[in-house]
Amino acid sequence: MLLRDPRVSVQSKIIAMAIGAAVVAFIELLQIPLESVFAFILPIIGIAGDIVFDGAEAVIGTVFVATLLMPYLTPAHIVQQIRAEQAAGS
Repeated sequence: MLLRDPRVSVQSKIIAMAIGAAVVAFIELLQIPLESVFAFILPIIGIAGDIVFDGAEAVIGTVFVATLLMPYLTPAHIVQQIRAEQAAGS
């Protein structure tokens, strides 16, 4: 919700996405040994599946982490205003 709101600054959104990308990249580095085992055991399927899941993790994981960080990177009065609007609309 905060990632799509025009009242939130672009700088906050970029910082959140950069932190999210860094977290996902770190998690990917931790998975390298396990992925190499799967690629060795199942050469074609393992490599293809690894590419598909890594791409999905990169996009979904980055947006997920950025969404979690946005309330902390956005000014409190904007977050309160957006939450109040959401509560009134629900």
